[in-house]
This record gives sequence, C-alpha cells and structure tokens, in this order.
Amino acid sequence: MRIKIKIKHLVSFVLLPASLLILLFNFLPSSKAQMEESPAIQSNLARTELLKKLESTTGSKRMELIQTNIIDKEHGYDPYRYDVNIGPSMSQWNHDEPSISDLQSEDKIALLEEYILDGPANNTRIFAVKLLAYEYDALGRRDDGDQALNTAAKQLDSNSSVAKELALLQAERALNRGDTTAAESILEQTTFPYENQKDLEAQKAWLTGRLLFTKGKAQEALAVVTNGLVSYKKYWQDIHKQMSLVISNSDKDSEAAGSSSSSAPTIGTSEAEMQLEALISAIQSAVDMGSTSTAVVSGTLTRSDGTPISRAGIFLRAESEVNHSITAAEPYRIVTDDEGRFEFHGVIPGFYQLQLGLSYDQIDGWTWPVQYDDWIEVKRDDRLNESIVLQPLLELQSPINQETITGQSVDFHWKAVEGAAYYRLSGGVSMVGSSFSSQIRDHITDNQVSIPVDELYYNSGFSYGSGGEGFESIDPLSFLVFMNPEARFSWNIEAFDADGHLLTRSNGYRLNEDTVGNLPFFYLKERELTTADRLLLNKKPDQAIEIYQKNVADDPEDAHALHMLVKLMLAKSSLTKDDSLEDQAIPLLQKLIQLHPYSNYAFTLSQYYFDHADWKSYNEYYSRYIELSQTKGDDYDRSINATALMHQGKLEEAREQFAMALEHDGSHRFIGSYLAAELYVGESLSSVMTLAEHYPEHSFGHNGYRWPQMLKQLIAERTKQPNNFDQELKEKLGWYVNGQTDVLKQWIDSTKSSALKTFIQAVLAVS
Repeated sequence: MRIKIKIKHLVSFVLLPASLLILLFNFLPSSKAQMEESPAIQSNLARTELLKKLESTTGSKRMELIQTNIIDKEHGYDPYRYDVNIGPSMSQWNHDEPSISDLQSEDKIALLEEYILDGPANNTRIFAVKLLAYEYDALGRRDDGDQALNTAAKQLDSNSSVAKELALLQAERALNRGDTTAAESILEQTTFPYENQKDLEAQKAWLTGRLLFTKGKAQEALAVVTNGLVSYKKYWQDIHKQMSLVISNSDKDSEAAGSSSSSAPTIGTSEAEMQLEALISAIQSAVDMGSTSTAVVSGTLTRSDGTPISRAGIFLRAESEVNHSITAAEPYRIVTDDEGRFEFHGVIPGFYQLQLGLSYDQIDGWTWPVQYDDWIEVKRDDRLNESIVLQPLLELQSPINQETITGQSVDFHWKAVEGAAYYRLSGGVSMVGSSFSSQIRDHITDNQVSIPVDELYYNSGFSYGSGGEGFESIDPLSFLVFMNPEARFSWNIEAFDADGHLLTRSNGYRLNEDTVGNLPFFYLKERELTTADRLLLNKKPDQAIEIYQKNVADDPEDAHALHMLVKLMLAKSSLTKDDSLEDQAIPLLQKLIQLHPYSNYAFTLSQYYFDHADWKSYNEYYSRYIELSQTKGDDYDRSINATALMHQGKLEEAREQFAMALEHDGSHRFIGSYLAAELYVGESLSSVMTLAEHYPEHSFGHNGYRWPQMLKQLIAERTKQPNNFDQELKEKLGWYVNGQTDVLKQWIDSTKSSALKTFIQAVLAVS
C-alpha cells in the first residue's frame, strides 16, 4: 500500500523560532529612554570599554583578552559559520547567540595580527589566522589575507601540524583565486613527517586532486584523491582495531575483577572522508560527461534597492551535497567584499546550488526568493554570473496577531506585490515540539481570498507525521490540522510572476520593531474537539479509530468522523504494511467525496486506482480532481496522468503530457518514463539522449547527469549487436509500457549486469 502525497504541497515554514520571538518581545523598547539607547550606541560603548581594558593589559593576559573577545566569540573557530543559512534545498539557523560584534573590522585586524605574532603557537593561532584572513577578504583585501598567512607561518616550526595546516590553507586560497602555480608550489613543498598528520595528508590529497583537475589532468586527479581516501580510511581502521584489542583485553581484566565491560568506540564519517568522497563523485561525473576543464562562477549579493551586502557567506554546493547542512569541508565558499562581490575559480563541471550565510541583521525583513529546483549547470570553461537579490518580505494584513476566528470562513488579506500574476497560500499549525504545514490554495489572482472553514478542515491532504516507531508515534497535528481549536495557526503568502518565478514571500525573519510587522498567527475556534479527537491528541490513535467508527455507524453523514477515520486508516495501513486497511478506507472515502467534494479526496482516490491499474476508475477520479481543483493540473499531476495514459496504450497523449510537465518541473523526476515512452515509439537513442540532457533529473540522491550517462552506455552496448539490442530493448520497454511489472522484475533478477538492465531498473524505479 502506498499513500500518494503531493510533495509539492508540503512546505517548510521558517517562521520565527520561538526563542527569537521571546527575545523580540522581551527586548523591544518600552520607554523613550530605552529607545534612545540604540544597539549601535550600546555596541559603541562596549567597544570603547573593551579597548580601554586592552590598553591597560599586557603580556599573556592581553593575549587571553584577545582570544576571549575575538577568537572565542562570533563564530571565530569557523569564520564561515553564520546565524542563518539559506538555500533552495534547505535552510537552517544556528542556535547559538546572534553574531553581534562590539569591535570594528579594523580593531579586529590589528588585534588578530598582534595575537598571531605574540600569542601561543597552538591550534588557536590557526583560528586567529583564519579569522584574520576572513576579515581582510570581507574588505576586498585578499592579498593582505594571504600575507597574514605568510607572516604567521614564519613564526612556527615548519614541521609542526599548525604550520602544515597553514600551508594547506595558503594552497587552498591560491586555488580559490585561480593561481594554480602558487598552489602547486605550496603543495609540492608540503610533506608530513609524522604519522599522526593523516588528516592533513587527506587535505593535501583533496587539494591536489582539485589542482590536477584544474590543469586538465582528470584521471590523475581521480587517482590521487582515491588513493588518499583509501590511505586515510586504512589508517583509522588500523587505529580502531588497535583500540578494540586494547579495550577487549581491558574488559577481560575487568570481568575477572567483577567489573562491567565497555565497548570499543566506533568511527563515523569524518569531514576529510566527506571531502574526498564528494570530490571523487564530482570528478567521476565530469569525466563520464567528457567535461574535463574547470569554470568560474561569480556574482554579487545585493538588496532590491541596490545596496550591496558585505561580509555574507556564499557557498557553491554540488548536487550531491545540498541535502545536508553546511560543514567546514565545503570546497567552494567565500565571503562577499564591501561591494557584495564573490568569485569562485576552478569549479568542476556539474550541477550546483548557491547557499547564503547571513547574520540576523542582514536577513531581517528580507527574503531570498529562491525555489527548490533552482539549479546552476556549470559547463567546462564557463564564466557564469549568478547575482543574488534579496527582496522585502511581503506584508500580511489579516488574520494577524493571534486573532480568534469563529465564523464559517477565514478572510485572508495581504499587501499586493508589484508584478505578481498570482499568489500561493499555505498554512500550518504548531504546538510544543511539533509543527505541520501544507498548501491551502494556489493561483490566487487577487491579494485577498476567503476560504470556507470546511475547506480548511477537509482539504488538508492525507500526509501524516511520525515521531518514532509504531502507529502510536504518529503526530496528531498532521491529522487534525485546522480542526484543532486549541492550536495556534500560521499562514504564509508567496507571490509569483506570470512565468512561475517566485518574487517574494511573507515568511521570514522579522527581528526588531521596525521589521516585525503583523505576525501571521490566528486561532480558529469554529468547532469543539470530540472525544475521538482528544484520544488522538493523547496519542491513542487505535482508541480514536474505534470512536470515529462508532460515530460513523451512529451518523453515516458525520463528515468529520469519516474524514478522520479515513486519514487514520490510510496512515496505519502505510505504517503497518496492511493493505486491507487501505481497501477498507476507499469506500469510506468515496462516501466522503459525496458529502464534501474536495480535490484532495479525488486525488487520493485516483492514486489508489492508479496503483491497482483500474484505469476506468482512475480516469473518472482524475477528471474529478481536475474539475474540483479548477486547474489543468500542475507538473506533478500531468506526469502521473501521463504515466497512466502510457499504461493504457495512449502513447501520443502520454508523450504530450510528459513534455508539458517536464517543461515546468525543475526536478524532472519523471524523465525516465518519458524517455522510455519515446524509445518505445521508435525514437533513436541519440535523440532521446538530447531529451535527457535537456531535462536533467534532480530528485533526491540522483545526479542530473545519470540519464545521459545511462544512454551513453546504451549507445555503446548497442554497437556490439545492433539488431539483437534493438529487439530486446523494444521487448523490455513493451513490458514496462504495458504495466507488466512482475515480468520485468523477474527478468531483472535473472539477467546479468548490462547497460540495458541498469536503464530498465532506473525506469522501473521512477515514481
């Protein structure tokens, strides 16, 4: 049993973290005297006091003060750590204190230079140098940053780990600015005399691989990085074996003495491993596609009024890396200078996304209107300009500021956005430790809309949340959603132009009195919780199901009980793999759509009959879904319907639907099915290759070049026996098109590895 969830309808809210809201309301000025003492004045007073304290201190005490107030503060151990990271695929905020400095950049530069000369020659010096170079870079003085590294290196024993790390940092900076000669010279001179410097050796292998690829030596680069990874892993595996042996012997002694034994520590994936593995993946993909020279990616970060944003982090992240948080192992990262400029050299061809690192002050009241499927394709020898412009947050007008609504509809109003062709309304619910949100209505052409409460109640989708194992771990919020009068709701508006490009949104960071505006919170108290609802909120879903069933038996037209019963049965079916529960829920859902003809009910029914290849029923409910949603269907709907048409033998209609869907779906997640349909009707491998290159797939865990790579392998395999290959390809595609999945799986299980098998497996996995 498979519950089909419209993934695009599940949106991630970045509403103000509760801690920030508390800070906001606790610290907003409450009197004229407080208002006059602005943060700028407070910061200036703190700066003056700190500088006076430093002037009266000498020696080690002065070094301690510099370390405490600069290096240990403001993300000093990683200058590229920011309050907020924002990107198309993910956004996050750090939970430490906001990075507010009492010192000016010139102050920090002078003090850090002093610390590098007079401070202790330990790892803290590394942090001081990194922070100093960062400060120079933010001022556009990158040469001074390089000189700071040179000065620091001269103070150290050249064989020390600190000196080696500084040398590698110098090589990395040379690579990043495109100076391969300097990078090569530094790397050639950097050797590691001590066994305990394996992490630094791995770092050198990573940098050498990047250097060799930049010089056009892709295969050499791949060999160096692969050997570096093998050597690094072997070293730590040997260490782990030795530790295990020591602990094992210790446990025997402890056991003899009656003590409890302890287990050997396990080794996780380190940042060095992550760097090397990601580089191997990037180089191999580029080699497979014949792209063996690098590119340059540059741009500016500004606000829509033209103001440049300096001291912001810019991260150019490879497709394989965008689904995890930013780490210190990022290969392409830079800080914007005083003009908001950034530039990456030596970029390996592939697909990338830009991500930003910002302070709360920089993002306060602004948003980056980036979308999930915004990708940058970097080709060999490219010189790309990818400028980023922040837009003011959209202003909400009602319902706002904890308003309580008891009527039969909710009237949403917001400030109109210039150039907007339509808006998307999303809403959510949050309680302690949990939150849930979803799309409410799309393609709203006015800056206001009235939504009946019944639509909020019953058209909220069939997704569900889980906080652990077992049915009782489900998240009640995702079932009741707007039906819970005890919950506080939030809402968000996104504005789009006629081409579907996001212009701005209301959801974002509003952190001071000038930018906070109207808070998007309201209560909906049109109904009261039933006994079954309260059982569900108390995490007793099985007991809730029994009561909902009794309510339906007593009153077959109890839409609320029917709705909740269907959602819970479908969720339980999915969690327990009991398909009979889904079969039992479908008649109830058919009755429910008669009581409340909402689009999500029709969509869920259409997907049930899709899974069962009941095409007559599928077509009926898909048509009903399109009618109720008052749209022609979006890219996801069209792709699903194109697949259904293909399995019904309606290939021309299917091909048209695939083409329309893929043109608007940035993920291109159904490209495999489209390619299969095109090949089945007789299109050549080379023409289908062109389609695969035009529609790169960016589904989770997939490389945008995987379909072109598979087709290249098919073309190569075909050259051996063209006629036999063509016959077998036609046969296997026929099984797929005609829905003979079991026959296809049997063939996959019984046949040996080949390019055709790999391709058919990938096609079969499209969903």
